[in-house]
Amino acid sequence: RVRMTKRLMKDALLELMEKYPINRITVTAICETADVHRTTFYKHYADPLQLLEDIENEIIEQMPATPYQCGINDPDRFAEVNTEFYDYVKENARAFRVLLIDSTDNRFYNRILEAIQGRYFDNKLDRMPTRDSFLYMYTVYGALGMLIEWLRHDFPVSSKEYVRMVYEFSLRCLGPDGVKALKAP
Repeated sequence: RVRMTKRLMKDALLELMEKYPINRITVTAICETADVHRTTFYKHYADPLQLLEDIENEIIEQMPATPYQCGINDPDRFAEVNTEFYDYVKENARAFRVLLIDSTDNRFYNRILEAIQGRYFDNKLDRMPTRDSFLYMYTVYGALGMLIEWLRHDFPVSSKEYVRMVYEFSLRCLGPDGVKALKAP
């Protein structure tokens, strides 16, 4: 029952964020949209920003993979792991669109970058020469930009085809020296 109530409030917030910036969304509007009482809202959240943070945390925690989790040196592994990630994005398209495209701030964008760096790089960037770490981050920002365009255009190619493009563009960007840097311990 609690999970259902929270889901209703999360869906209501996302629906409202399709029309209004988060700073213009009230608890009353969320409760009316979700058809829950204010007291119910306040049992779980202090304000709409805390609800938004809960949505973001849930999305990031449930992400099955990211484009740079593994496999840049193994095209089959890269395709397998990353297709799962992009399928997850498609399954949660509304949330990703609202948080990455419709939102008036870069909060979720920055959290996704942070998740990629923190969870999947395993401090590898700190051990890379500056040029290599810049090149690698350039590729990550590019892949995230591609993801936004893929969302914006309502998935014009399949997850599998999208992963092939990310892989191809990443290799072009990184080049042989960049790929070697990723192999370094």
